[in-house]
Amino acid sequence: MPEKDVRHFFIFNPAAGRRGASARLNAALAALEPERYTLYTTNGTGDAAQYVSGVCGNLPGPLRFYACGGDGTLGEVVTGALGHPQAEVGVWPCGSGNDYVKYYGGETGFLDLAAQLAAPSVPVDVMQVGDRCAINAVNAGLEAQAAQTMLGLRHHPVFNGKNGYLAGALDAVIHHMRTPCTVTADGETLHEGDLLTLSLACGKFIGGGFQCAPRSKNNDGLMELALVKPISRLRLARVIGAYKKGNHLDDHRLKDRIVYRRAKAVRLTSGQDITLCLDGEIITGRQFDIRLLPGAVRFIVPGA
Repeated sequence: MPEKDVRHFFIFNPAAGRRGASARLNAALAALEPERYTLYTTNGTGDAAQYVSGVCGNLPGPLRFYACGGDGTLGEVVTGALGHPQAEVGVWPCGSGNDYVKYYGGETGFLDLAAQLAAPSVPVDVMQVGDRCAINAVNAGLEAQAAQTMLGLRHHPVFNGKNGYLAGALDAVIHHMRTPCTVTADGETLHEGDLLTLSLACGKFIGGGFQCAPRSKNNDGLMELALVKPISRLRLARVIGAYKKGNHLDDHRLKDRIVYRRAKAVRLTSGQDITLCLDGEIITGRQFDIRLLPGAVRFIVPGA
């Protein structure tokens, strides 16, 4: 249980996917009085990580940081807290997908701020790519392209939220069925050439509920690697339901198309710029090294 002198920081991303989030957060915070807390509103990409890191560098613990946004905001808060043992991370989900909390059964328990303040924290694994972290998933190929399109539409009056995911997926299916990439896991080359999609995960879900890594455990010191080789659009349409439910790893229709294993370190290389999605945030490049950091962050879990 948290100590009585813990300091609470709520990091709100106003660009998160759901409308009215600011008013709902302010109402939830008002109910916490007279509990002392600090509310910080981010100013753009990378600001949450910088703010959390700055607080950790200047204050002793215990400190608790609650990412008020989507998975991208959570990933930034984790990035800022990494390496600071006095810091714990929680989430008040108000983004478009909120996929990481689905690992724990969904959003409901995490929306109760009073429960979060009193909840224990547990060590969880984190994936690191350069100076960024992902707590849920790192994706390349179809899924990353869909996420990139969705992010560009998140303030659209019609194509936002779940509609944005659908629009992103449609655009990816039309334009991005093949991504050239060599994938090496723990020194072993697993794939060379085009791929349809690739997931590296500590969580289980992406894209607002697609179960990309159904066997994942977020505290076992390994990330799940699920690679799907190119298939036709017709074949994709036939198996997408199995992918959403997390049955694709055992689906006979994909037996010859899936490469699956667990790994501690993965390298992706390509002869052209490719898109990588880290918990909903987009980066591009021709080589990425993804490293698993076991139990690197303590995550606040209501009801644990």
